[in-house]
Amino acid sequence: MRRRPMVLNSPDVATALDLLGLTVVPEDFEALACQVAWTHPAAEAISDAQSLAYRVVWEAVEKRIESRKGGDL
Repeated sequence: MRRRPMVLNSPDVATALDLLGLTVVPEDFEALACQVAWTHPAAEAISDAQSLAYRVVWEAVEKRIESRKGGDL
């Protein structure tokens, strides 16, 4: 019998930041990648929950960037 993969609920941004060891939403995607890499070096496996948290924070960064662009118009 094949096991189905565990489906995780998306955490809120605050929880996602905590799972990744961050305190604030980074300014851009490069900063996010660097901060996560610094906190979770390649030698340390990132969990499914942390992967999902990364996506949640990525979306928060994207919204931040879009809101800044919207303010410039």
